[in-house]
Amino acid sequence: MIYAAAACFGALVAPPTSLRSPAAMRAFAPRMDLDKGTLNVGVVGAGRIGVVHLEAIASCNNARAIIISNPTVSKAEAAVERFPGIIATSDEKDVINHPDVEAVWLCSPSQFHAAQIKACADAGKHIFCEKPLATDLIETIDAVNYARKKGVKLMTALQRRFDPNFLRIKQGIDSGEIGEVITVKLCSRDPAPPPIEYVKGGGGIFKDMAVHDLDMARFLMGCEPVKVLAMGSCQVSDVQDLEGPEAYDTATIVVRFENGKDAVIDVCRKAAYGYDQRAEVLGQEGMLMSENLQPSSVRKFTGEFVGQADMPFDFFMSRYKEAYVGETVAFIDALTKGEPAPCSGRDGMIALVMSMAAGKSAAEERWVDFGEIIREEMMCNGDTCNFGSLLDDEGHLGSNWVRAALLSVERSPNSRFDLEELFDLMDTKGEGTLKANVVADMIAELGAKVDAKKVYQDAADVVTTPEEITFDQFITAWEKNGFDLTEEDDSLKKKFTFNPHD
Repeated sequence: MIYAAAACFGALVAPPTSLRSPAAMRAFAPRMDLDKGTLNVGVVGAGRIGVVHLEAIASCNNARAIIISNPTVSKAEAAVERFPGIIATSDEKDVINHPDVEAVWLCSPSQFHAAQIKACADAGKHIFCEKPLATDLIETIDAVNYARKKGVKLMTALQRRFDPNFLRIKQGIDSGEIGEVITVKLCSRDPAPPPIEYVKGGGGIFKDMAVHDLDMARFLMGCEPVKVLAMGSCQVSDVQDLEGPEAYDTATIVVRFENGKDAVIDVCRKAAYGYDQRAEVLGQEGMLMSENLQPSSVRKFTGEFVGQADMPFDFFMSRYKEAYVGETVAFIDALTKGEPAPCSGRDGMIALVMSMAAGKSAAEERWVDFGEIIREEMMCNGDTCNFGSLLDDEGHLGSNWVRAALLSVERSPNSRFDLEELFDLMDTKGEGTLKANVVADMIAELGAKVDAKKVYQDAADVVTTPEEITFDQFITAWEKNGFDLTEEDDSLKKKFTFNPHD
């Protein structure tokens, strides 16, 4: 049997720490412990982020890491030295196909994520994936759909949602401590630029770095963004000859939300004084602000210096240590308790669209509607993508771009849960009803071979022919038209709380 690090579970007899042959792996008897409340984890990628996640997993008493891979196997072996009892291998397939692994943590470079997500889904393994899920939108949508089709849960690792400081700000906003929000400001600066090899192929500063801040702006504002204005430049490194947003190491971003408020974000690859992470939310009745964290709260007073004794934490691994544990615990709880992933693949998809739009804005030096990305990437033009009911008077998606993006997630016409989700997405006014033309769009989205007019009429006949129908009326008519709805587990169903009137 393979056991996790002794630090978590006491002194155990450890198996060999290296595994390079699938044949050797098959020698171990399968053991699946998820139904017993313990999760067996495999990790792909033994770089710095992989080690961070190993530390987080080791802190959880209901999870055990049993195998880790890295193309340069010495890195995996170095990780095993810190966490004895884990197998090291050079081949990601050893992790994904290991008979005891129930969930895989993908900590590999971004360009490999989409293929690895599919491989994990094929193996029936739940997936915790570092952002982004893929480097382009179509691959991301495909990965989300594939995981859903295979019945596995997919979580996007946007760890700042689980940071105690950001959570406290969110709590203060939601409880009305500072009244109505006026503006949000976010600052994210690394202590030093990463190697150019890391930047190349990673999607650039908006996808690789600012994606966290873009997601956090959406998280704090509590409503959907509409458009973005971004500027990028090369100030602190030698990436200026790379392609597109990869040539930027410094950027400023303004995001306009549907409630008319703005979020301002500044990101930079270098801050000589340490890892700089600050947030500020101004409200009508006050302000909430999180400052940089230091290793201690000690202040020093000398003839030459008065101030904070310690510099800020030197990198994200120390600054967000609690957040990494928080997101790990949240995903493990979701799996062991049969609940939805707390930060879904769809959240990752929305964050990617935001970062892509920011890159387009910086390149073209103009405001970019997020809906442009949806329609361009999906090769849409007007109603050809069944977005007709989502377009505003000017023919734009506006804040409905999020709904349009989520419409790309595949759904079954025989799943009550899928139908309810799709109904909610099409209900852009949040009133719980749909008109006939929108019902037709919904049926077209499902690809179901049924007369939309007849479905609507059958639903309308349930009561005195209303102008709009409810979901229950739709379901009654849907079943009447020959669809047998499944009583499936709803643990994969996304819980939407979007309110267009926020």
